[in-house]
Amino acid sequence: MARTDSLDTADKVRLLRALAFQIRRKRPADEAFTDVLEQEFRGGRHRLFRPASDALGESGVLAALKLLCLVGEEAAAVLAVVLEANDHRLLASALEHLADYTEQSA
Repeated sequence: MARTDSLDTADKVRLLRALAFQIRRKRPADEAFTDVLEQEFRGGRHRLFRPASDALGESGVLAALKLLCLVGEEAAAVLAVVLEANDHRLLASALEHLADYTEQSA
């Protein structure tokens, strides 16, 4: 389990996979990420995920992903194009690959 102020690699991988799963079900990215964050709130991790939820509402999915350090600037630039394409399969696949990369890099 992660400390209350940061995510460990396992948490990052789990969140990316959960988001990819929701998006694969043809849910809009912002709606899917809201649900993933709400699951974390139920787990009692408000302090860590509240800023991400606020960023999601104000600036969108990429801002929330970057705030949680799930993606870096380079990945965010690529994901911006993927989000613009509005292809749920492509976005879910990209998130799964990021989860795989994160897992292997640990």
